[in-house]
Amino acid sequence: MRQSRPPLVRMQYMHQQLQSNHYPNCATVAEYFEVSTKSIQRDVDYMRDLLHAPIEYDQKKRGYYYEKPGWDFLPSTLLERGEAAALIATKKVLAQCEGSPLFDEISRALDKMRQYLPEASASNEFLNIYSFEKPSPPAFDPRFFAAIEDAIRSRLKITITYRAAWNQEVTERTVHPYMFHYSQQSDTWYIIGYCELRGDFRTFAINRIRTVSLSKKHFTAQKTFSFETYIAQAFDQIHDNQTSSVAIRFSPFQSQWIREHQWHPSQEIEELKDGSLILKMQVGALDAVKRWVMRYGSEAEVLEPQELREMIKYELLTTAKLYEDVRVQKVESLSLF
Repeated sequence: MRQSRPPLVRMQYMHQQLQSNHYPNCATVAEYFEVSTKSIQRDVDYMRDLLHAPIEYDQKKRGYYYEKPGWDFLPSTLLERGEAAALIATKKVLAQCEGSPLFDEISRALDKMRQYLPEASASNEFLNIYSFEKPSPPAFDPRFFAAIEDAIRSRLKITITYRAAWNQEVTERTVHPYMFHYSQQSDTWYIIGYCELRGDFRTFAINRIRTVSLSKKHFTAQKTFSFETYIAQAFDQIHDNQTSSVAIRFSPFQSQWIREHQWHPSQEIEELKDGSLILKMQVGALDAVKRWVMRYGSEAEVLEPQELREMIKYELLTTAKLYEDVRVQKVESLSLF
């Protein structure tokens, strides 16, 4: 029995008939679904008045037709107001993907869906209540992204020439690309994959790749590899198989911002009576942790491991030598709010 079909199914059927120039009318569609002609008339009115379908009636052929070809059917009834708002805001959120095939494809899809939303939701004025920090333009060739995406989906090895960040050395690598990873902290796209040169998994920043070529050789993904575990062992996208217990004490002033963020999946926070806190993490890549801690100056002190304390002490002493001619003066903290 077709009468149990919901209105959405009836409207989809009506749309197909209109697209095929079959000139359907309320009587024929009502007979097909075994419902009243009033039900079909309500469907037509809904499509025309709320979805803005260009439906007209031909008196001679006694049926409906699309006045403007190319209109497609997407029921806005599937979206609540909040869902429609989220859909529209998504385009701004996805600005971080600009330069990648993802951005172009998703942007086109969102634009197509947006035209079927109620006018109040689809207007630019509705969209302008959302603001997101615009990321810097991607510093890589978009063609690299597309080529690597093809390799990931096809499980093909790639050969890249790569410039390492820490020593600027350029090497040629054969990589089994597993997945893309975007870091909001560094505003950078990465590839995570197995590096034949190093014999282990590595993270490669796409903006440091100089050339990419796809091979015809396939690779088999290692079933034991866990992306979540791999990321948990990294800090600021720098990875090390050997993890360390890190403890950093932040001043009462700096603690108010530290406690507002999730800095690492393993983090634990110990609150102290004076308003300061100790941030504890299990991480690798102490060099990356060192750079992160030093941005807070005297507001942060590494408690452990000793190796990290010594690394920071060396950097501070070296930096101090650059300013030996500067007379030290106490500067009062500025109140920003």
